[in-house]
Amino acid sequence: MQESELAEFYRALGHRVIRTRSCFWVSAGPLQFKSLPDHKIVTPSAGELAKVMVLGPAAAVRYASESTAARTNGTLYVCSNRDYDLSSLSQNARSRTRRGLARCRVERIDFTCIVRHGYGLALDTHLRQTGKPLGMTCKGWESYWEKAAQLSDFEAWGAFVGEKLAAFTVTCLVEECLLIYRGASSAELVKFYPNEALLFTVVKSGLASPKVGYVSSGLKPLASSEGLDYFKISMGFTPSPLNDRVVFNPLIGPLLAWPGAALASRLAKLNPRRLFWRKLSAAIRLNKDSAAGLAAKAGERGVNPA
Repeated sequence: MQESELAEFYRALGHRVIRTRSCFWVSAGPLQFKSLPDHKIVTPSAGELAKVMVLGPAAAVRYASESTAARTNGTLYVCSNRDYDLSSLSQNARSRTRRGLARCRVERIDFTCIVRHGYGLALDTHLRQTGKPLGMTCKGWESYWEKAAQLSDFEAWGAFVGEKLAAFTVTCLVEECLLIYRGASSAELVKFYPNEALLFTVVKSGLASPKVGYVSSGLKPLASSEGLDYFKISMGFTPSPLNDRVVFNPLIGPLLAWPGAALASRLAKLNPRRLFWRKLSAAIRLNKDSAAGLAAKAGERGVNPA
């Protein structure tokens, strides 16, 4: 799948998509845009960012740029080991995966299975991770996966305990990157280790294909948990450093600098389960890093960043 095809998929889902010289940009929330695909390293100009902010409209844009020796604040989880096997996992993950493979049946599934049985798993997973209900109706869920099923580079996998779907994962091949696009699992059946069995099988199968250069589980989320990071690394993914940049619209940037930064940080500590404040606090921190990085880069070229 080319980037343009992925952009059309998001557009069909109702997202706002903007094209600039560096990449496509897709709406990722109210007044928020991110580069597409998010694993691609890009270097957008100030004019490109301004275009997204005006046409979006956008209050903030997020993208991944190249890591430097002096400044690294982001992570892309990748696995490119062609000999990927159980020996690639940590000792604990290897034990859990073996038990998962023994107790679960892992196989390619049709998207109709996700439509019929995956919505409950998605509700369950989203509630566990965020403490809030999933912001998608059953009808919207059905439409979402019907559109994904029309693209050959989307694949669906499921892990079953008996005849029950315990977990599912959807992958998307974008050029040479096999992206772990979306997944969910049942809290009731997690004791059978379906997530470990499923991820291991998907990664191993993906790396066996000559079309796949590497498998990625995507950028580290703004409000990532240590447990999720540990899980990815234990399953054989390598944290590849990059610069995770967040740039705010100049109209609101000064409002967030102070006292917005202090307020967001305080509310994030008081409400650790509220992802909004954790994400906002992380975005403000990344914005400061981005501004410092861009200023340093401009200084190296002898350019006045102002």
